[in-house]
Amino acid sequence: MFQVTGCKSEVGSRYEDYSPEDFLKVPGIVTKITRTSIYARGNWYEYNIYYAYNLDSDSILVGREMDVDMAVREGDGIYILMLKSDKNVSFMAEQRILPNHEKVVNDYLTKSKEKGVKYYGVDDQ
Repeated sequence: MFQVTGCKSEVGSRYEDYSPEDFLKVPGIVTKITRTSIYARGNWYEYNIYYAYNLDSDSILVGREMDVDMAVREGDGIYILMLKSDKNVSFMAEQRILPNHEKVVNDYLTKSKEKGVKYYGVDDQ
């Protein structure tokens, strides 16, 4: 199943504004999840997911999806759609990473541990 949840970096940027061929699907990792109560909806919450991608590079990129309905946990490997023409534009795509990309995520976590940080290249968000 392929699911795109929303936009990341540019205000007003939406996946629908682009063609699917404009993106590369790359592995990423969930670095933080926040939950905000929405009182107007009763007991509803808005879940905001922060992630890192471009993990096999020294230039780690970060993104976020606001008000997301995706069952992920911090530290989960996920797929990110990264705009070919601007790597800073990204969208969450799939929540289950394939085994051939698990090595990229595991190598990134090992690098983070070696550097003594939770997530290498990611400031507190």
